Amino acid sequence: MCFGKQSITPFVKQCFAVSSVTFNMMSYGMVIGFNVSLFSELRKSQEIPLDRDSESWLASLIGITTFIGALFTPIIIDSIGRRPAVITSSVLMVSGWITLSLASSLPVLLVAKFLQGMSVGLGSTMGGLLIAEYSSPKYRGSFMATILTSLLLGSLISHLFGLFYNWHQISTILGFFSLPGLIISLFSPESPVFLATKGRYEQCRKVFRWLRGPNEDDELEKMIKTDLIVKESKKSRPKKTMSKIIQKKLTYVILTFKKREFYIPVFIVMHLSAIHQFCGALVYDTYAFDIHKALYGTDIYMFKVIASLDIQRILSTVVTVYLTSRVRRRPLLFTLVGLNILAYIFAAGYIYARRHSLLPFDHMAIGVFLHHFHYFTNGAGSMPLTTIISNELFPTADKGFCGLICSMVFSMFMFANIKSAPYLFSLIDVEGTLCAYALLLFYCQVMLYYMLPETKDKTLQEIEDKFRGFSLVDRAEVLKTKDDEDVSN
Repeated sequence: MCFGKQSITPFVKQCFAVSSVTFNMMSYGMVIGFNVSLFSELRKSQEIPLDRDSESWLASLIGITTFIGALFTPIIIDSIGRRPAVITSSVLMVSGWITLSLASSLPVLLVAKFLQGMSVGLGSTMGGLLIAEYSSPKYRGSFMATILTSLLLGSLISHLFGLFYNWHQISTILGFFSLPGLIISLFSPESPVFLATKGRYEQCRKVFRWLRGPNEDDELEKMIKTDLIVKESKKSRPKKTMSKIIQKKLTYVILTFKKREFYIPVFIVMHLSAIHQFCGALVYDTYAFDIHKALYGTDIYMFKVIASLDIQRILSTVVTVYLTSRVRRRPLLFTLVGLNILAYIFAAGYIYARRHSLLPFDHMAIGVFLHHFHYFTNGAGSMPLTTIISNELFPTADKGFCGLICSMVFSMFMFANIKSAPYLFSLIDVEGTLCAYALLLFYCQVMLYYMLPETKDKTLQEIEDKFRGFSLVDRAEVLKTKDDEDVSN
């Protein structure tokens, strides 16, 4: 753990702590971006023969392994800590790149993808939670937005190297790019929220004040009081046998799903995850060859176009980082996801008209504009805003379980999206697939319109209290006052 000089501002300290997560997120982006080089080269060279089934399994394996990694997330982050989870994720990622650099057969490629998927599953949900717990409310939106910025930067790095190197060389280079996340995480502090849940209140205060300074003690003390109330309610319960423990766990699951502060955020995050996964970014990156053939009729300029798209998407995300500190989340999300739906419809219409020679005039610039417009909508809205909002909604007491459920859903969506895309391309063509995605995004918009609250400038505790319908601390103080009045009477 690194505790620097007191002259360093809280913002700088938070930047240092958050950077361990953002560097790992950059590695996750490299994993997605690497697929373009891997699949396009293997299709042409047949160095490792892949048919449609084996290619879709290799591409979608990350969805399954992300789910497996997510299964271990609550165990590690609730029992061992957030920081060990970051370190474990970093080690798995570096191991995956080493395995890829040595791969010469499909089984070895699958092993490498398994390791990387485990890393993504362990680190993606936990990373967002850790940023939320490290950062002040006024910085949290911007720090959350760095998650996607890092993912996009990682994807851009992979695509740029694809212009000059083969996939073996790229995997070796990207292994070195994944090392900073591991190194910084070794010197970062543990989450103050985790320390509070373990009853290590003095250490929690020390880390919290090191990160935030002395001006946010109200949030610190309210967090500790809330944890004490939760622990007090569990104090007098006797130790259980194994059967009682299992029964207790089942009871916990049932009771947890009845909590408003649990099931409402889970429902919301499920729909936010669907928007994130089906906004087009993942399919466009994974099956870039198919998308470029549909939009342009050729893949000659694929890596150059992809590099420009990555740069444009990063700039779009930077705009969102700025906007999230000044504009309310809800209207911003609905506006940009609405534009994402329009981008799908425009692209589908253009591809259909082009395929059936219905255009009075055609030029590559039309496809380039539609492609960049789509990347603007998911780079500015569908990806960063869903990430920012999702990580603000989890309740403190059930953060691990809530994160597990949402990671499972996210992984299922990822697997279904990547695995089904090539079959949908064959069944209803690329344009039909884009229309199906647009319809799904519209449904999610409707659900979120009725369920999603505003989270801008709210502390995590205030957001949790909003879902619960009341504050535990306020209710405990009211009950204490009533008890005192009864005693005095």
